[in-house]
Amino acid sequence: MAIERMKFLSMTGNERELDFIIANDLIGSGFQPENTLKVLEKGWKVTYFSYDSTIKEYIKKAKELLNEMDVPYVKKQVELKKKLEEIKEDIDSKSQEISSIYTKIEENEDQLAKIEESIMPIEHLKNLPVALEQLYNLKYMKFRFGKISLENYEQLNNELANLDVLILELEKTDKEAWILYFTPDKLAEKVDSYFKVMKFERVWLQQEIIGRPADILTKAKEQITKTKNNTEDLKAKLIDIREQNGREILNDLLQLELLEKINKVKKYMAHDNKGSFYIVGWIPKDNLQELLPKLNKDNVEYVIKNHDEVISTPPTKLRNNRLIKPFESIVKMYGTPNYTEMDPTFFVAITAFLMFGFMFGDVGQGLVIGIIGAILTIRKSNLGPVLIAGGISAIIFGFLYGSVFGNEDIIKGLVPSPMDNITSMLVVGIASGAILIILAMIFNIKNEIKNKDVGKVLFDKNGIAGLVFYIVILALIVGFLVNGQMFISLSISVTLIVVTLLLILFKDNIENLINKNKARQKVSIIEKIFEIIEMLISMASNTISFVRLAAFAINHVGLCMAVYILANMFGTTGSLIVAIIGNIIVIALEGLIVAIQVLRLEYYELFSRFYTGDGKEYIPIEEQK
Repeated sequence: MAIERMKFLSMTGNERELDFIIANDLIGSGFQPENTLKVLEKGWKVTYFSYDSTIKEYIKKAKELLNEMDVPYVKKQVELKKKLEEIKEDIDSKSQEISSIYTKIEENEDQLAKIEESIMPIEHLKNLPVALEQLYNLKYMKFRFGKISLENYEQLNNELANLDVLILELEKTDKEAWILYFTPDKLAEKVDSYFKVMKFERVWLQQEIIGRPADILTKAKEQITKTKNNTEDLKAKLIDIREQNGREILNDLLQLELLEKINKVKKYMAHDNKGSFYIVGWIPKDNLQELLPKLNKDNVEYVIKNHDEVISTPPTKLRNNRLIKPFESIVKMYGTPNYTEMDPTFFVAITAFLMFGFMFGDVGQGLVIGIIGAILTIRKSNLGPVLIAGGISAIIFGFLYGSVFGNEDIIKGLVPSPMDNITSMLVVGIASGAILIILAMIFNIKNEIKNKDVGKVLFDKNGIAGLVFYIVILALIVGFLVNGQMFISLSISVTLIVVTLLLILFKDNIENLINKNKARQKVSIIEKIFEIIEMLISMASNTISFVRLAAFAINHVGLCMAVYILANMFGTTGSLIVAIIGNIIVIALEGLIVAIQVLRLEYYELFSRFYTGDGKEYIPIEEQK
């Protein structure tokens, strides 16, 4: 619930030890580096470190190598035991070896596919007692090889007497027959046409395949066995490489990733021609005490300064407990707090919690939102804990209103339903808004005291003058509405209003007098008057804007009533279905709308009065991408 104190740390040491110092001292220490050359005073003869772009290339190469070796990636801490060039040589060597093996395996698989494709037709010729080249070399005859359906084959046999053809049956199944047919050269075209009509499927034999089919098959099967054995040997070799070198390659990869982190840190650093490095940055005060003994041990010289002693802007590290931390995301959506302003996370957590439940009070629907939040939390979503808080708030206010899934007859409410108590709801909404606006002004005063800005503390529209003016106006209105009388006498009220308005109007002039600023800039009185008018409108609109708390609470009841009116038009089953669908729509649609209204009230009505959100987020070395 605070912003952690930071120290500015400047370091210098021996460049030869730099990688070790970054890896073992700085990474994990919470140190956030700054651009060293921008911080060092002019006259320093130093330059940036060069960036080694090959490290990323070899990280990719090592990951691909692990994938090819089927070695799982396991993240763990490693020490820099090898030089970069040694790691590169290891990866290149293993990559080439494995790539060569995979190439040979692919070649073997291609060879197997070709052999199997070439001998497929030979399988049907295995009983042929002659060499294939004898068929190729026939002088006055042509031969054809292929298959034909059994039905057409039988018809063909019946008509053989009318054809000048000799058929040699090779194989026969219950569906087809594999055959060789021979015909004279001169009649080949006519006979081929006839066989085509009979749907004979010709298979072409490769002329380079010679010898007796049985011998060809024997040799081919021997070649297939030999090739498969070679492939198995290569795969076994891959397993050996994995077992012998997998861990080493993983360590190489982890060291490369560490070197890449070191590389990124060096982008912020500088070095001189005498072999010294220079680095500056911010570190949380609590972390500093753990880092200093390491720096002393490694002979690193350092200087520690407070944030107000340097030109660099300190980053903001928020420190909140587990219950409040999820609401940091809401704050950071608006902007990270700057180092000197208050952390509004606790304020946001409390107000958002109460406002959501006030507008969306329902036990059943709140339970559903809480369950969704729990599921998202299990899945490591930042939104999960916020939804759990919203669900709990809705359940609490649901018991107050007596509403369970929009039904107000199941449990008795502790307060009247928003629909039955509209006036009171509106009053509570506006009163809550007024209190929150007063708190926002107090926070602004606190911030400006911290910044030592006397003018803004005393005379700003969100300072003491603005706060007094707002409280007096509220007191007059509330007194008049409650009993027709004023809590503060009219003369005192008018005096306070006039004085505070004049202080706000002439704020710049008074500041110039206090600071004895002779070269002060003239400010148009017309411009200041318009600023006063804008302030009055802003105070009124910001306060009235909290009417939406009541409006959406009433709207929620109205929507649920509409769902049950519609459900009662159907039978038992239909009524249940309509009620379920209606509640889902209410949870999804109005839940989203109410969440948006909460953000609007936080950002526009409250943050605009005290919070700038122009800070620099704290991202230490180990968390930088």
